[in-house]
Amino acid sequence: MNKSPLFTLSLLALTVCPAAYADDSITFLEDIIVTGKASSSAMSDKQEMSADDIAAKQAQVADTAKLLEDVPGLSFQAGGGVSSLPIIHGLNDNRIKIDVNGMTVHSICPNHMNPALSYIDRTNVGNITVLQGVTPVSMGGDSIAGTISVESARPEFAEPGKNILLSGKMSSFYRSNGDSFGGSIAAGIANEHVRLDYTGSDTQSRNYKDGNGNVVHSSAYENQNHAAALSFKFDDHLLEIKGGQQHIPYQGFPTARMDLTNNDSIFGNVHYKGMFDWGNLDAKLYLENTSHTMDYEGDRRAPEPMPMETRGRNHGYKLQAEIPFGEQQTFRFGNEFHSSLINDFWPATSPLPSMMGPNTFFNLNNATRDRVGTFAEWESEWTAQWKSMLGLRYDHTMTDTGNVQAYNNVTADYNQALAFNALDHQRTYDTFDLTALMQFTPNDWGQYMFGYARKNRAPSLHELYPWNTSPMQMTMVGWFGDGNGYVGNMNLKPETAHNISFTADFNDPKKDAWGLKVTPYFSYVENFIDADRCSKCRQPNNGFYYLQMANHDARLWGVDVSARADLYSDKTFGKFSTHSIMSYVNGRRMDGGNLYHMMPFNLKLGLDHEREGWKNGLEMQFVDAKGDVQAIRNELRTPAYVLLNAKTGYQWKHLAIDVGLDNILDKQYYYPLSGVYIGDQNAMTLNSSRANTNNLPGLGRSVYVGMTLTY
Repeated sequence: MNKSPLFTLSLLALTVCPAAYADDSITFLEDIIVTGKASSSAMSDKQEMSADDIAAKQAQVADTAKLLEDVPGLSFQAGGGVSSLPIIHGLNDNRIKIDVNGMTVHSICPNHMNPALSYIDRTNVGNITVLQGVTPVSMGGDSIAGTISVESARPEFAEPGKNILLSGKMSSFYRSNGDSFGGSIAAGIANEHVRLDYTGSDTQSRNYKDGNGNVVHSSAYENQNHAAALSFKFDDHLLEIKGGQQHIPYQGFPTARMDLTNNDSIFGNVHYKGMFDWGNLDAKLYLENTSHTMDYEGDRRAPEPMPMETRGRNHGYKLQAEIPFGEQQTFRFGNEFHSSLINDFWPATSPLPSMMGPNTFFNLNNATRDRVGTFAEWESEWTAQWKSMLGLRYDHTMTDTGNVQAYNNVTADYNQALAFNALDHQRTYDTFDLTALMQFTPNDWGQYMFGYARKNRAPSLHELYPWNTSPMQMTMVGWFGDGNGYVGNMNLKPETAHNISFTADFNDPKKDAWGLKVTPYFSYVENFIDADRCSKCRQPNNGFYYLQMANHDARLWGVDVSARADLYSDKTFGKFSTHSIMSYVNGRRMDGGNLYHMMPFNLKLGLDHEREGWKNGLEMQFVDAKGDVQAIRNELRTPAYVLLNAKTGYQWKHLAIDVGLDNILDKQYYYPLSGVYIGDQNAMTLNSSRANTNNLPGLGRSVYVGMTLTY
């Protein structure tokens, strides 16, 4: 695995003595701290990560989703090295609305190897906002769990009277476990009204090792990203034009039957934001195209190739207006459109009639999902203590797919294709969302928020249209990390969730020396899209199963707690503080049994130290044993574990160095939501797979170092 030119350039830049830049002809700029806000100012219970929070984790993780590890109530399903799937309060993947720079991007892969958060490199993130459960209708739509909004750093322009503003950043990192390394470059030039930005990054890793020193196969990856932005600012009007591309030449998936062998994506979007006498206007327009290929990587030692090709497109727009009425009333309304197109076809590997030939197999043929949403939202400040928000949203979703084709015309697959093609594939869903929030601030140290939301999600293309029940074809479809095979169900109903949450937020009003936030929540989901054993399939006897998507009512409840406190402060020894995060969720189907991938009780305790530019941290992470597993998928149990992590770093004016040690004790552990370990197998059917007994092991001890130069 060769080190990329981008990494080499970044490393060379970082090894130059900072004094070499101290030329009289160069004017150093003051550090710019970008604090994030949601794209809508709607009242909500939200978690925000600023540029400082994000920068502190960029050397530690390669996956953009993992930047959110310290958000209470948020967990992850393991995937490839840069493709984890976020889970909010036990609701995952398509149930979360994810916006990346205003773009709504759905995964096109039948194994969801290219989730939305994988489309932006972690070094290009300037702000992340997470809204859980009771989400404003202006930020939601077609989701029942919440919203994750990821944005690049907002453009900075030269001050009036100044000619040119030059800024940039170069960074590199190395992590010992997996021999992971990478680098990134960002550069910008601006005057008072126009700004041009470029960002580029490359990250790659070999297979990692677990706590016992064993290699975890199919965990290597490489990811390259390039993006450019042209921004214009005139008075109270901002126009941003962005474009970029992503290239992933390979990414192993140790919990899937296949690996990603190539992923190329290009995107473009336009964002306008302006203030007028009557209020504010926000408009977004975007287009994204992806070419995706799956096959077996070398760790699988496959006797023959199994190529799977997918082509996809996402495009849409969003218009939102905000009109204030006096100082206490705000009215928002808007309209948005999102369209997805997926072509999922598997080329033949034999010119003769066989399991994979002589025809190209069509899993999804020009499958489309178009959604139009209209919303209105009213926010009011009744008194200094009481605020409320009421929102209503209507979404019309239309799905369809073309005729499919089997590998050959002589087996039962051919008859299944004929039967599927004879059906009416078009489906339409009309859904109404309602959100009501009340906020009470009785004093300067306490705030309480209560909310109810009725939220909906129409079925995805991969839940509706995969049609073939043959063993090999079903084995190649499944994005749950459970090793099972899946077939769709065109009779699925949309999910309707009734979410209730209460948040009590307490803070020190004078010195901000402590804070405590507690959020209990409850959700009842009508027609939750889960799975049943496929009645038409012959089931294997090794613990894996062939499953079909099905609706079942479900309920979930849990609690999130976060706390922080200053412990001691001294001019000589610096400032000591502590932080903690605790979460728990429980989910069950109303007809009996647990829901899949429920995170057990987990707790993080951290001790932090700061002195001038020096920052240190020691963290203990406890995860309880997972015993509430889903029998239908044969979800495996995991034992409890404790991890210890440590980090230190120093910030000079233009140079920052971060060093850390993860899993100090080299603990062998199994993250509860990782899934099964099948990364060393090439099983084309579940019958040819070894027994379902192995969880994916976590990362063993790893040292990381990162350096960032800003100018």
